[in-house]
Amino acid sequence: MDSDFLQDQALAAAATPATELAQLRAQVARYRAAFTLSAPGQALIDLHGHFMEVNDSLCRTLGYPAHTLLTLRALDITHPDDITGDTCATADLLSGKRQQYRREKRYKRPDGTTVWAQVTTALARDELGNPLYFVATVEDITERKAAEHALREREALLSSMGKFVPGLIHKIGFDVHGRARFQYISDRAIEMFELPHELMERDYYAHHSRVHPDDLAYAQRLAQAPKPGAKLRPVDFEYRVILPSKGLRVYGGHAIPVTEEDGSVVWYGHTADLTDKKALLEARMAAQVAEDANRAKNEFLSRVSHELRTPLNAVIGFAQLLRLSSAGHLNADQLQNVKLIENAGSHLLGIISDVLDLSRIEAGNLPLSTDTCRPSTLLSEACHLVGPLASKSGIAICPAQISSDAAIRIDPMRLRQVLVNLLSNAIKYNRPKGHVIPRIWRDGDQVAIAIEDTGPGLTAEQQAHLFEPFNRLGAERSGVEGTGIGLVIVRKLMEAMNGRLEVRSPPGRGATFIAWAPAAAMAEQTAAATASPAIRSQDSEPHGEAELTVLYAEDNEVNIELVRQVLRLRPKAKLHIASNGADALAMARAIRPDLFLLDMHLGDMTGFELAALLQQDPQLSHIPRVAFSADAMPDQIHKARESGFVGYLTKPLNVDALLACIDTHTERVQQSGIKA
Repeated sequence: MDSDFLQDQALAAAATPATELAQLRAQVARYRAAFTLSAPGQALIDLHGHFMEVNDSLCRTLGYPAHTLLTLRALDITHPDDITGDTCATADLLSGKRQQYRREKRYKRPDGTTVWAQVTTALARDELGNPLYFVATVEDITERKAAEHALREREALLSSMGKFVPGLIHKIGFDVHGRARFQYISDRAIEMFELPHELMERDYYAHHSRVHPDDLAYAQRLAQAPKPGAKLRPVDFEYRVILPSKGLRVYGGHAIPVTEEDGSVVWYGHTADLTDKKALLEARMAAQVAEDANRAKNEFLSRVSHELRTPLNAVIGFAQLLRLSSAGHLNADQLQNVKLIENAGSHLLGIISDVLDLSRIEAGNLPLSTDTCRPSTLLSEACHLVGPLASKSGIAICPAQISSDAAIRIDPMRLRQVLVNLLSNAIKYNRPKGHVIPRIWRDGDQVAIAIEDTGPGLTAEQQAHLFEPFNRLGAERSGVEGTGIGLVIVRKLMEAMNGRLEVRSPPGRGATFIAWAPAAAMAEQTAAATASPAIRSQDSEPHGEAELTVLYAEDNEVNIELVRQVLRLRPKAKLHIASNGADALAMARAIRPDLFLLDMHLGDMTGFELAALLQQDPQLSHIPRVAFSADAMPDQIHKARESGFVGYLTKPLNVDALLACIDTHTERVQQSGIKA
């Protein structure tokens, strides 16, 4: 309490009647009690900052006894970080800029702890306006500050979860009209719905503009306020959205109802992008279905082959016996009938063999034995095998025109099968007394073996359907026997041996089928030219097909498992996984892959940054890089192309596109003959 005020009251009392004096004493006592018993701490402070009067509450708040505080200045126990603010505020009071100030500050207790206080300070002045002393009220707010700090930590944790937990965290309530509103929504709202965060906070229904039209009614039902008294249960939900940059996505999640203290119902939930997960499940199902279908097909064909070949052996065998042993006992018509039975049986057996070959090629189960050989040798053997058919048909097989007989890396038996098929077709679909002209030449790292005929050729429409199984392009009306799958097998065989089949046919001027085979390496060319029979026998051992080593950099386990499942359809592709950019760089230097498949948003760097590091390493810079990203914007794809990526695959994954990419680079590695 103001001591000058008390002194003034005492002097006044000396000249005051007893009744007034008693009233003044009572008033002074009340002021003293108000000062002493006040719940907030109170103090009178002189102009130099020393405590003049303090009450018990202030002593308890600050932790000092009264006699100690009266020897100190307020700044002596103020936290160092708050001294400047106090000094400036005091100067403002003394200068008259402010009548009082109110601020939160900290005091240092004698035990070393800190107390937070809400301090209100005013300056007392005399009748002339001269400053007398400061009056301060100090309220302990330590618990409130601790609660605020804990709340900020929880909010920071929630915000952190919102940033780093995949998907969207949200709390949904309802206004008095039953309309839904987000009471909380994490920052992932921008990424997931491609809408401003503020818009979704303001208008719950804004994100419905992204919902697929067929799922909109379902999403609207999810936003309905619960009916009073309704029994509420957790809800699992799933719907589709269409985003401007990512296209169609599948979202789903889980929400839990909670009744607040005021009786209102809110929903706490999490929404995530399920697109990759569903693609994984679909890929697993597709792979399982394909595997089951392939196994069933192989079992079926194996059983059919066995069941058909057994009676066919009897049909063909006894027909041959009749023809050979009963030549003198059968008349001309009967002998012709026996030959027809034999030919029909042989034709049917050929169809069965072709179908089985085609099935094994498509399933990847056809065994191949790669060797170094001369194309002229295989062509000569094939011409010898079709010689009787050519003579019977009146077709002349011209001597082969060989400009280069470079050695090739091929399966000799399968290439001989290819050449026999092409020569047979050239004979069967030729003109009367026509010619078949074989040619061999080299073009770069490929060797061409061409079979040209002088038949009617193929129209553009016929060439468009040439490799459709069982489509004979109208030849079924010509009387020429055939199945319509021979050329399909030929092309697939060439592709399986790292070669290809080309067709050239100007209408009316014959057709030329060219089997392109990979040329052998220079050392193998020399060995093929000079090797003794013993060496050739050693070289004929199978070398097997080259593997494609793929290094996949991806930090998402679902995407990793998806790619792993898909590549099981390509057993020759060997997959290595790196979960971040640093690991990818280290693994690349260790294994030297043939292909990089890079996610564009790794945990520690972007795909572009990783590509730049790979480009700086002379041992890795030449290895092709393919981007794999959910960002399908044209600018991003263009940027990737400019950064040296040879391909760009988008998420959700197109399985056919990935398999085509793997096949392309497998062929590249096989044709090169060496690992990258």
